[in-house]
Amino acid sequence: MIRRPRPWLAALLSLFGGPLGQIYDGRFLRSITLWFVGFCLTCLFFLIVISFDLNRFALFLLATAVVAYPMFLAVDAFVIARRLDEASRKWYQRWWVYIGMFFVFYSLNFFTAIIVRNCIIESFVVPGRAMSPTILHMDRILVDKLWSSAETLRRDDIVVFRSTGKDSPLYVMRVLGISGETIEIKEHIVYINDEKIDDAHAFYDGTSAPDKRLSNFGPVKIPEDSFFVMGDNRLRSNDSRMLGAIPFADYYGRAKTIFWSQDYEFPYQNDFSTGIPKDVKWDRIGTKIR
Repeated sequence: MIRRPRPWLAALLSLFGGPLGQIYDGRFLRSITLWFVGFCLTCLFFLIVISFDLNRFALFLLATAVVAYPMFLAVDAFVIARRLDEASRKWYQRWWVYIGMFFVFYSLNFFTAIIVRNCIIESFVVPGRAMSPTILHMDRILVDKLWSSAETLRRDDIVVFRSTGKDSPLYVMRVLGISGETIEIKEHIVYINDEKIDDAHAFYDGTSAPDKRLSNFGPVKIPEDSFFVMGDNRLRSNDSRMLGAIPFADYYGRAKTIFWSQDYEFPYQNDFSTGIPKDVKWDRIGTKIR
């Protein structure tokens, strides 16, 4: 069968269905190659984000490049279709092949996303004020799952962990103590092995602690294969002072970067489930979490 491809249809197929437009143009190998290039670029993007301390501009450029790739696929398919004269239809240029390849590309992208999420980097929305002002309520952060592990934790690392074991809610806190150390808190002052530490990140939102353990705690020796966490907002944090030391098994990843931050208005005091989104905090986007 002789036919002339429609450029607009080729562009739409590649824009919304992966490089399907290239298959429609009779370029099957090109389609597979372009998908593989996109896969490599995606993995490279996340590896760069997780491996280097990028400024806001560099992060924006990388994100723009990834988002622009589907546009490149659409333009490429459109240009090829424009250049083609009437040609014989190849065996794979059938509607059922397009549908099948759409699900193949979708499945490959889905499994790629799972691999990235489980092994490299994951996004996480931070609920509550436990880490303010370092991390604000509803900040969206990137979590490093590739280069970090519980065994390599150091004091002042900000980590994501399971609060009370498997499948429990995720919390974000700052590491104050590691395995084998003895921690004690006297009138909000933290001592590790009887020595006062530099606790520059501590913030006190309020005048009195709702629980006495928030201002006076221990001394307690941190068990092996565990770490002790506290929120920067010391009087508004449900951390190891109440939960106890966190086992290595509940470690989830290290907080890396704030990629979205927005003001919220709360009509009801101390109720953070009914926030009304307000202005975007552009100055916080791309901020490294330290």
